[in-house]
Amino acid sequence: AGRTEWDVVETLPDFQWVGAEKGLLEPIDFSVVDKSLVMPGEDMVTTYSIPQVLFAEVMTYNTKLDPPPQGWSDLYDTKAFPGNRVFDGDDVQATMESALLADGVAPASLYPLDVDRALKKLTTIRDQAMFFETNAQGEQFMSDGQAIMGMLPDGRAINIRNNGAPVQIQYNATIMTWSTMVIIKGAPNLTAAQKFLAYTLTPEAQAAIALAYTYGPVVPKALDLIPPERAKILTGGPEMKGKAILRGEKWWSQNLAAATEKFNAWKLG
Repeated sequence: AGRTEWDVVETLPDFQWVGAEKGLLEPIDFSVVDKSLVMPGEDMVTTYSIPQVLFAEVMTYNTKLDPPPQGWSDLYDTKAFPGNRVFDGDDVQATMESALLADGVAPASLYPLDVDRALKKLTTIRDQAMFFETNAQGEQFMSDGQAIMGMLPDGRAINIRNNGAPVQIQYNATIMTWSTMVIIKGAPNLTAAQKFLAYTLTPEAQAAIALAYTYGPVVPKALDLIPPERAKILTGGPEMKGKAILRGEKWWSQNLAAATEKFNAWKLG
């Protein structure tokens, strides 16, 4: 309507392509915003977006499991690890990705995603799969032992562990993604918006977020400003280094609707 109110919006990564295709975004001025500070990662920086923070889905398991699960294949091995598995019912991405990784697909070959193969693998645990509608519900399933393992947001898994739940995290099974900062087309304060985005990529600003919550910095230099014990629990920190898989968000931006339709049909089947 030509009455843009917002200057900067934080979104999930798919919007950096969807918004650009629909003409909803202003290009980033990289003479103001220093993109060289950002960690390596395909598509993390685009003409219309910069990343803001990292977050992840991690395998969370009950500590009574002995030996503990070691990776993706164990998440789908109901003989060695009998019991319910929990997944986010709205996170089609992590659920399908976990299935393919458990089925032996190499991380480098994950995309384009084979949706049918993922659903076939999920069928092997259909009777043991539980899908939560809210993160709080997912926490509850793991806290009270309704599920013996599953995929939870890393901040939620750390939260219930810190609150005394008998759970632990297996970082060998981690899917990492990021949030995106964009400037809306027609932003009333465009110059200030560009300067603000430049500020969000300073190590100091990135470290401040990481000290407030478990979101990890997208600027590696920020880790120099974070105590080692704090860095250990951050998304993308030392515990995840070399283990986390960075999600192919561009593929999902083009295929999420179709994959979700198939996934929902599978759940009803």
